Amino acid sequence: MMFKNASFATKMLAIALLPVATFVMVMLLRSTPSFEAVSGQSYSWKSDQWTLVNYFAEWCQPCLEELPELNELAQAGELRVFGISYDRLPDQEIKDLIIRHQIQFPVLTTKSLEALPISLPAVLPTTYIVSPGGEVVDVLYGKVTIEGIHVLLEKHKL
Repeated sequence: MMFKNASFATKMLAIALLPVATFVMVMLLRSTPSFEAVSGQSYSWKSDQWTLVNYFAEWCQPCLEELPELNELAQAGELRVFGISYDRLPDQEIKDLIIRHQIQFPVLTTKSLEALPISLPAVLPTTYIVSPGGEVVDVLYGKVTIEGIHVLLEKHKL
């Protein structure tokens, strides 16, 4: 009889702990979100590099003007650069936009945006600076420059 009660108690404990275990798993997954570019490549929010995430739109002139600077930053390889279409376009339209504007860094799929710990900005362009640990350390509103990004990175690396 004691064995049956112990078995019942164990089952009840497992049932009681299930929501806690589920919560812990969800928090672990949220703490390191992953996302996908329209190229199909997956990325993790945390990285061994600093990350720049830029919200842009094709109808936003300052957004288009900063693309060469963002391309240059991405090609230098000192940090990861990602673009996000403010308009939440289908993947094929994003791919067409990448070709039209010669974007040389990954642009995220619209479906990936829900997993990111940043919100849709109210101003374009908006650029987030993210530490290797995944913490958003700065938000820039308006057109960015290579020099401005380097100044911010030096400020936060210290």
